[in-house]
Amino acid sequence: MECTTQRSDSYEAPPRSWIFRSLQYHQNRHLCLSSPPSQWNDVVTSVAQEVGGALANELTPGTRRVGDFIDFDPSTPEVKVVLEHSDSGIGITVSWSNDDNPYASWFLRNSSMLRIPPRPEGPPVPKKVLFHDSHGSVLLIGCHARSFHSNLPGPGSGTLLARAAIMGVRDDVDFDNPEGLQTDISGLRAWLGVSSWHEVRDDKHKAMETSVRSLEVPTIEAGEHHGIQLALRFGWGIHYENDSDRRILSDYARCVTRSPEPAPWSDHLKLHHAIRDLLVLSRWHEESCHEAYVLRADDPLRTSDGKTHGEQWREVIVPNAAIQGAPKDYRPHLFEYSELGSAGLLRWIALRDEFARALDPVISSNRLRGTTANTLLAHTGPGLEALGYLLMLRDGTSKEVAKNASLKARLERILADLNDCLPIDSEAWVSSTSATYNGLKHANRKEPDPIDVLNAWRECVLVARAWVAVELGIAHEKIKERLISDPQRHAYVKVD
Repeated sequence: MECTTQRSDSYEAPPRSWIFRSLQYHQNRHLCLSSPPSQWNDVVTSVAQEVGGALANELTPGTRRVGDFIDFDPSTPEVKVVLEHSDSGIGITVSWSNDDNPYASWFLRNSSMLRIPPRPEGPPVPKKVLFHDSHGSVLLIGCHARSFHSNLPGPGSGTLLARAAIMGVRDDVDFDNPEGLQTDISGLRAWLGVSSWHEVRDDKHKAMETSVRSLEVPTIEAGEHHGIQLALRFGWGIHYENDSDRRILSDYARCVTRSPEPAPWSDHLKLHHAIRDLLVLSRWHEESCHEAYVLRADDPLRTSDGKTHGEQWREVIVPNAAIQGAPKDYRPHLFEYSELGSAGLLRWIALRDEFARALDPVISSNRLRGTTANTLLAHTGPGLEALGYLLMLRDGTSKEVAKNASLKARLERILADLNDCLPIDSEAWVSSTSATYNGLKHANRKEPDPIDVLNAWRECVLVARAWVAVELGIAHEKIKERLISDPQRHAYVKVD
């Protein structure tokens, strides 16, 4: 792709036909990036930046903006608010002069500040609010009243924290129930083994030449799960740093869900989290999953003349959206995408749903940082108990018998599916884990050594990962071969 832009020192409004051609270019560029196009006005802003330096509608961490506030309630007064993206999250701070103000009731109704006579009840806290200033508009969803400061009978101020911010929205649109969602999942592109760039180096000449060409990579259509379509979309991007010689090439692999009708945000996100969890189990490394774009059918791409131009993906900003980096040490994957294919992704999601009580504690223990060995095993142990119990039920065992089965019997049931694919002594694992876990649970038993607790947790995770690999159809010999070089195979040792 070749693109030439020329910057003018003085900005004049470009002709309407030029704007439309530029909009078409930017829309095509966004599609090439597999990043959805923004609102037409936002793209005009992007075009204006190239020729005049207009201010962008952004909400990066550290941003603080002052503007108008709309809570979609005609009975509340106009007020200026502060929109901020800080370490505490994404929030809007609203102020009031006395506690009869309806905004004050959002924060004071459940406080210990009593008033005689009682203050008016006021409207409930809105779940979505709209912010607007000279940079553009931002819709906040999943709002709840957090902190406040007030004197009696006033003035005061309080902050609404939001689950997410949807950029460029100007109307009352129900983005809590979208028809589409895209996320960035760390490690996904590398696991899929796909790149949207092709690099060629020519060292035949005295000065080595390197050329990089963008590629159009086909989307992976995984299929449907409970009425929601799952796909993996690829793309690229180029970032030009201001007044810098650096050009940054980005390589994207985004998880995309689509539903024919509006579906709860959490229903979409559940599939994205399932893909993230698959990567976590594959190489036991913490992975991130953050919303990037969202789609509503009743929010089409619209020009100032009122005409619509197809669907529109809106940019999503969520708090604490740091992308998890790749592991610094060697961590091979336990299962490769080439072995699973798109059908294997749906098979994993179904397995994830069926055995959620067993797998959730194991997977989430990966995100526990700075905690004790006792906490890790106490968190993960119930998952192994549940796995043995659920496998007994799948075998046809009655609930009563499965419920009364000992921990040792449940662990032995798990091992029955693994044969000899574990790089550890299976019988010793059953005995040591039973003794350590029960010693941790029951005060009348000998308290286990912390190093034994830590190794019991490590081996429980290893067994759970191996069991998932077997369920996904990975050959036993491959599982054992990969686990032999897996970092979790090595025991923790006590350092005197």
